[in-house]
Amino acid sequence: MDRREFCVKLMGTGLVLGGLSTGSSADSAEPAATTPKLVWHKTLKAAHKLAIETDKPLLIVFGASWCGFCHKLERETLADKRIVPVIERDFIPVHLDFDRDKKVAKILEVEHLPCTVILSPDADLLQKSAGFTDYKGYMKILQGALEKRATIQQVQNRQP
Repeated sequence: MDRREFCVKLMGTGLVLGGLSTGSSADSAEPAATTPKLVWHKTLKAAHKLAIETDKPLLIVFGASWCGFCHKLERETLADKRIVPVIERDFIPVHLDFDRDKKVAKILEVEHLPCTVILSPDADLLQKSAGFTDYKGYMKILQGALEKRATIQQVQNRQP
């Protein structure tokens, strides 16, 4: 079974995914501790359901409490007032803890932190980036993911 097929099954079933949550008992999104406030989902199951309903890609950011560059990414890039509206408009943001979500991190081949993985609602890998990235670099990552998604959709629309 390839990674995409596994991700679809993982995100599509509450039984498997229920054991992979970040430890939060609520499936609803919680605001991040940054200003301006970006609403982060803490469970992949709830975020995936919303991604399907809204037809938006999942923006999954892996971090860890001990990771200095993770905090820097959250504080400087993901809290930037220019990037928050872009993420809110075009993506379903999910923040996962690398130490608590080891199975998901392994499936998505996350080896370095911070790590951003962008998946389509169908679990197509649109972008992956490891390490700290400033505003301009992160905007390129987001734009690249949206462009790749548009290309995938065009190809799918052409198929009979």
